[in-house]
Amino acid sequence: MIVLNKIYTKTKDNKILFCANVTINNVESELWFSTQEEYSNYISLTNGDSFILLLFVYAVFNDLDFESKVPISKRLHYGLLAILLPSFQKMKFKTNTNKFKFSAIDNTVYTEANASGTAMSFGVDSFYTFLKQQDSNMPIDYLTLFNAGGYGQYGGDKARELFDHMAQKAAIFAKQNDLKVLTVDTNWNEILQMPFVKTHTFRNFACVLVFQKLFKNYYYASGLTLSSFALNPNDPAYYDIVNVKAIAGNALEFFISGLNEGRLEKTKYIADQQLTYNNLNVCYFTPDSLKSLTNDKLFKNCSKCYKCVRTMVTLDVLGKLELYKNIFDLDIYNKNKEIYLAEILYQKLRTSSIFSSEILDQMKLNNYEYSPKVYFCLVKKIIGVIVYKFKK
Repeated sequence: MIVLNKIYTKTKDNKILFCANVTINNVESELWFSTQEEYSNYISLTNGDSFILLLFVYAVFNDLDFESKVPISKRLHYGLLAILLPSFQKMKFKTNTNKFKFSAIDNTVYTEANASGTAMSFGVDSFYTFLKQQDSNMPIDYLTLFNAGGYGQYGGDKARELFDHMAQKAAIFAKQNDLKVLTVDTNWNEILQMPFVKTHTFRNFACVLVFQKLFKNYYYASGLTLSSFALNPNDPAYYDIVNVKAIAGNALEFFISGLNEGRLEKTKYIADQQLTYNNLNVCYFTPDSLKSLTNDKLFKNCSKCYKCVRTMVTLDVLGKLELYKNIFDLDIYNKNKEIYLAEILYQKLRTSSIFSSEILDQMKLNNYEYSPKVYFCLVKKIIGVIVYKFKK
């Protein structure tokens, strides 16, 4: 049984904390979101939507009852019970409306909310969303960065350290581009212990719901195209088109950006934008990239992890890799090019990877040639995987 008892704010170390007293299986905890004190007036205190969304999902995934003694906005109440809950049931979760009790409905409409925001992780998807919206009639006012599991799904000091470094980078980028940046730290990664991939959309949307007095529109970058839609319980990216209809405030609407564009098409778009040449960050956090994050003005991708490999090969196929020489190590790429190309082929063979398929199709269109050594590297990779599995 989960009970959301009350919500409140407090200040600590020049930060404003939006807190909730929560009881989970008779254990009482304090969950909180923390942000810059200057944003305290934008926190919506008439409802507990941000906590309710998280606890609703947590209850569904763990087959628990949930009672909120804190009001829920009228719009979110409808979306959770009429849209998201039936979707979860189709995913075979054992849940129903009888498991949820809401004490009051909040009808407050924050008419002062007029800002548009988006997350800025500096990856391909987030850069595409940001740049695309700047060309629309609803441009971005606020960049956001959330410690909501992306830097460590179960939180902890290391995740917070990474988040703090990225927040500094985001602040510099925002200042250079005449934008505002809002950062949110949390402690519910540690307390709720939810797997990140299964919950990333809900985690990030919860952070946005804190600021219903600020945001009217919020754009969330899609990692998959609409053609990949599926009610897949392991990753909400597959059904984000449902999530944006289910999750909203009385005056806040979410949008999914890039539903019709694949990763290669997005990469092609941002590679024509000079703003990305020194700022693109696709890297897993590795010892090499963390060193640059701490010590350098530029975030330098490690140029070795799979995300770096995939992006560098894509940029190479598009004839754009040289433009990113300040943030990718092109010596590493050129030395390992055949191995990297073999990795793309391997991912296509092993998992039917959509991303690899796009890259290989573009190679054909561009008459991109590579040496027979690539196939030797591919065979070596396959044999290595077989030997590894055999030894296990």
